[in-house]
Amino acid sequence: MSKITLTYNKTEYTLEYSRQSVKIMESQGFVLDEVTSKPMTMIPMLFAGAFAKNHRGMKRNLYDEIFDSIVDKTGLVQALIELYADTLSTLTEDSENNEGNVVWAKVE
Repeated sequence: MSKITLTYNKTEYTLEYSRQSVKIMESQGFVLDEVTSKPMTMIPMLFAGAFAKNHRGMKRNLYDEIFDSIVDKTGLVQALIELYADTLSTLTEDSENNEGNVVWAKVE
């Protein structure tokens, strides 16, 4: 799984998503399809959500400070969208290791 690292005020942060962090974001109202139609709401949620896996308990104003200092915000948002989509795909993609996996069949 991919991740993004950044350093702010000499502290390194690792931004990534897990199924649990995505579930939390969705329960708080995040909708990926609304990033372009509601950017003022969804982009801050996308950014803050990327900290949830590795940096829980951060204050909202720190997310805002870091985001305000970011160079190439458009590129970062695109990278975050890709990371988020990659995490969603783990829910439905097949495992590469088939040993011990459950096989199902439809019976009529």
